[in-house]
Amino acid sequence: MKYFLVALSLIVLSGCGTVTTLSSSDAEIASNLKKQNSGCVSVPRVYSGVAYNMCKLNSNGSSIYFLPMVGVYLVDSVFSAATDTVALPYTVYAQSQKGSLDL
Repeated sequence: MKYFLVALSLIVLSGCGTVTTLSSSDAEIASNLKKQNSGCVSVPRVYSGVAYNMCKLNSNGSSIYFLPMVGVYLVDSVFSAATDTVALPYTVYAQSQKGSLDL
């Protein structure tokens, strides 16, 4: 049961906006959002998980196939906000060094 919970946690976290923006390269993030025709021009590194989710919600609909997915992105945004807060020291430093991620 313990291994199942660990595996389930890893699967759920792999879709988290914060985990995606902190573990992927800038090119991968930009490519993913461009592929979904997001209306975003840039993604700030501070609270990047929430910004990433909002960009996905702002897409032309290719990332949201049915209405319940809106709820998934909103719930993920709440957890991303908490995770982004924990990662704030790193992301503030990265924002000052690299600036926002331009798409």
